[in-house]
This record gives sequence, C-alpha cells and structure tokens, in this order.
Amino acid sequence: MNLDDTRAAIEEHMLGQADSVGELLEQFKCRFPPALIDGAGWDRLMERTCGLPISLATPGFGFELRLHEPEPRADLGLALFHGSQSAAHFEAWARSRPEDASARAIVRLLQEMGREGAALQRIADTKLLLEFDIDPTHNGPFPDPGIFLYPTADSLPDPGSVQEPEDLCVVADAVATACGWGPDNGERRNAERLFLARPSGSQIGAVGAFPDRTRALRVAITGIRSTRELTSFLERASWPGRIETFAPFVADLEARGAFSHLAAHLDVGPGGVSPELGVSYYAEDTQWLKDIEPWIGIIDGLRAPGLVVPEKLSALEESWAGVETVFGRRGMLLVVRGIHHIKMALVGDRFEAVKAYVFCLVFPPLQAAALAATAAK
Repeated sequence: MNLDDTRAAIEEHMLGQADSVGELLEQFKCRFPPALIDGAGWDRLMERTCGLPISLATPGFGFELRLHEPEPRADLGLALFHGSQSAAHFEAWARSRPEDASARAIVRLLQEMGREGAALQRIADTKLLLEFDIDPTHNGPFPDPGIFLYPTADSLPDPGSVQEPEDLCVVADAVATACGWGPDNGERRNAERLFLARPSGSQIGAVGAFPDRTRALRVAITGIRSTRELTSFLERASWPGRIETFAPFVADLEARGAFSHLAAHLDVGPGGVSPELGVSYYAEDTQWLKDIEPWIGIIDGLRAPGLVVPEKLSALEESWAGVETVFGRRGMLLVVRGIHHIKMALVGDRFEAVKAYVFCLVFPPLQAAALAATAAK
C-alpha cells in the first residue's frame, strides 16, 4: 500500500465516523482538559461545529488555546487538501447550501489550487486551513472562518514555493478573492516589501485573512533562527511597534536552547504594516510533536508572573500530548495529540495574548500502522 492509498483509506473511514465536526468532537470531550475547553466555551464550540461537514475534520483538527484568559474556550482549526476525498465531499456539501457564500468561495479556491497550469497550483501546495472564531460572549451569526494557504511544508528546513515577490502576490490575491475582496495594489506592494525584508533562509510559511475583520493579509515568515534575525527583520519591515517589549523574553528562551526556530506573523494592508505582531515558537523543526518534553523549555519560560493562567499552563503540560486508543462510532480510533506551536501576540508596545496551537490527529488503528510503515520506507 503506497502513501496516497493509505491516506485515502483513512479519509474513507473517517468520513463515516460522524456526520458533522461537532459529532466527532463530542466523541473526544472527556479527553479535553476542563481547564482548557469547557462550559460556555464548549457549548459554543458545539453550536458552531454541529453544522459543519465531517469532511473538514478527516485528517484531524486543531485548537487555539488562550493561555492568558481564565475562561476555558478555544478557537478551532480545520484543514482541507485539494484533490482529496474530503475536498470532494466538502464541495458536494457546499453545493447543497447555495446560500452559503463562504463555502462557495472556499470551493472556488480549492478548484484554483488544483487547476492545471495555474500559478496558484505551482505555489500554494495542497493545504487550505480554516480558522473558526469561537466566542461564547458573541450573539448572532457566526463569523466566516479565516482562510489560510501554506506554501511551505510543515517540516523545516524547506525552501518553500514562494521564491519571488510575484509568487507571494499570487497567493495574496487568491486569499483576498476568497474573502470577497478585490485586488489592492497598495496591499500587494507592502506584501512584496515584507518578502524582500525577510531573513536569509526563512520562508513564507502561510498567507491568510479573516473575511469578517478589518481588511489585512496575515503573512507568516517561518524559519527564523535567532532573536537577532527576528528583530533585524522587524526593523527592515518597518513594524511600528517597540521591539524591546518582547526581545528580552525571546533572547532568554534562545539562551536556554528552548526553541528550534521562530515565526513572525504580520498583518499588511494598503496602508502598510499593522502594529499587530505574533511571534511563534517551535520546539523542533518537525512540527507534529506528540511528546511534551521538547516543549518544557518554552513552557517554563511562560511561567513568568502575569503572562498566562497557571492552571491552563499546567493542564497543557500534563494532559495535551501523547497517543491513545479510544472508541469511536465505527470502532477503535488512534488519537495523536500534541503542540504545534506556541504564539505570543503583541500590539505595538503591549502583550495581548499567549496562545498554544494544539492538534489532534485521528486514525483508524490499522490504517495508522500502515501509514507509519509506509512512511518509514
């Protein structure tokens, strides 16, 4: 069995595991630490996901955990890969909902990613991520999900597929169109300047936007190896914030060897670079770590007073990593959980948030064993 066949078998099984994303999440509720997801945050998550097709969660799912807030709530990340059974399932679901403009836009973007000869096919790889804001205090319709493309593979080092400023503009235009925005020359020029300012050896890891927020493209520069590389890049990019606000924290982690590389997340628009900044920490160059040990250095660094809620940090350390077998609707499932990255968000000269981006990969055990055997060859 080759790798593509194995993945197809996993998708086929998972498409029958639940009728909605919410139904799949409900099967794992007891595995989620209550300090991280519970109460009104869980109820709102269920309300949002019970109307989403299971095809969005066949490879697994991810949560954005707000470690700085006491409330146990999480935003949700779900992925599609063009050309997959899940993408075809999602397209059929979208056709049954002609009133859902967001779903139609996602389908069009998937189709463009797979169109033979299209520039986007060459540059954007296969992954499309949707980020769902889950706010238990918000009433009314749910906002449309954020839309992100990933030109660089999940493992580093990787040369990436954005090699020229024009490549970044292709991805930026595709994301803007999917959000219902027209192209903007000022936005394109500012994105190009960001590309040219990036450190040597770094990549464009992701480009995305949130349709229901103020217009801006969020660009992730990945593969930054040191505090100096990060601060020099931000100076060249004309980030309008105070670097000294966060540089000592990053330098301390670097001195302890706590991270392998960093990513800088910047918002660019027609007027330039926004004061909003995210700095993400990756424990190793491989981003799907099922063990907690590589993260201990970063976790210990977050214990500084006032940065995070201690109970949430403890729950993350003690309960969100490892592999276990659980009972699903169609039999046993192998669940792999871990931390993808940890991000500090700033605006200008103040800390705004500390978030852990965690994942759950779900496999039928037999397919998981076959996938591992195939990958080892």
